[in-house]
Amino acid sequence: MLRTIVDKLEWGLEKSAALMCLVLLVCLFTEVLTRYLFFTSIPEIQYIAPFCFLWMVMFASAIAVRRGSHFEVDLVHKKLRGAAQRFHRYAMLLTVVAGGLIIAWSSITFVELGLLKKNPATGVRMIYIYASLLVGGVLIALMALEQLFENPDDDPDTMSALLEANKADISAEDPK
Repeated sequence: MLRTIVDKLEWGLEKSAALMCLVLLVCLFTEVLTRYLFFTSIPEIQYIAPFCFLWMVMFASAIAVRRGSHFEVDLVHKKLRGAAQRFHRYAMLLTVVAGGLIIAWSSITFVELGLLKKNPATGVRMIYIYASLLVGGVLIALMALEQLFENPDDDPDTMSALLEANKADISAEDPK
């Protein structure tokens, strides 16, 4: 059941991150165009661009955690076998859960500051930008927890399967 919920959450995060990326690109293009052609600036873009950037990064970080394409150097993981490999996987996921919770916890004061601070160009409160850190940290922890409780033997998309597939691709391309 957790997997179904997180599948839908990942789908929504993926679409949201793509939308944020598109809006960010349009804003940056518009800002460059208005500054160099019309010698003016649109103040709202100075709020929208960092908003889109931070939310996109936090959503994409959570997606990367779920897909196993995050913070881990797989050099050690490839050398381990059996119980040692499982232990390493669990240790890495617990570290990511802790990291996500640290991001979320440490951002609480920052989010509270966002209630007071306003963007000087637009007057809009900064909480809408700062909240991305809190939400992103929680999402990172959630995605790692879901991976922690998933049985790696039931899922062909685990890190081991990906590493083996990459190894097979490399050896198939090797002309020896």
